[in-house]
Amino acid sequence: MRDNHLLIPGLCPDQGCPEPTKIEGILVDKVYDSCFQMENLPPMELCILAEQNRFTPGTVIPCSANEATISCTEIERRPLKNGLAELDILIKVENITLQNPYDASETLPLKVTPFIKTLTMRCPEGTVVDCSESTVNRCLCTVAEVLPDSCQCVDLLKVICRLQLSLVVKCMAKVPLLIPSYGTCDPAPCVTLPPPCPSTPPEQCSQIEKVRIGGDTYDI
Repeated sequence: MRDNHLLIPGLCPDQGCPEPTKIEGILVDKVYDSCFQMENLPPMELCILAEQNRFTPGTVIPCSANEATISCTEIERRPLKNGLAELDILIKVENITLQNPYDASETLPLKVTPFIKTLTMRCPEGTVVDCSESTVNRCLCTVAEVLPDSCQCVDLLKVICRLQLSLVVKCMAKVPLLIPSYGTCDPAPCVTLPPPCPSTPPEQCSQIEKVRIGGDTYDI
């Protein structure tokens, strides 16, 4: 009888993997089609009130997209031949913030106008469109113009922002699959490796009593 405790995740040994012992039923996301595209959005213009005489044209406004999310919603699906479909999807970009370069505690959300893309993909009936793996590749914002406000106490900044997205669109569906299996993967006890170097000099080093330099011998 095989000892399944010896089975661990990883590459098969040179003699090959053993035969599975079970057939499991699992529920997984099946990807029917996917596509990737770099999307440069049109420049976005916004106006910001700021402390007077602090900003000049060309000042870079920090833009943080670390928490950004990109989602898409299917608007319309038009079936084509050979299992293809033409999709209209609405793409939303959220959770991007601008930061005052002179005071990091002052932030402002960057509102990105949702936009529609039309794609041709293999999306049979029952599939859904997913964009969750998409990311904001670049966010650059600069002051284009500084206009003194009528009250003469603040400046009105005209800021231009440019976004580049890495769009990943997938057509997916939940499907049940039967797969060969070895059973569950139980965790092994944690171990601590020994330190890479001994804490004391090796014994052979401590036994050296003389050293030769050139033609002379010295006691140590």
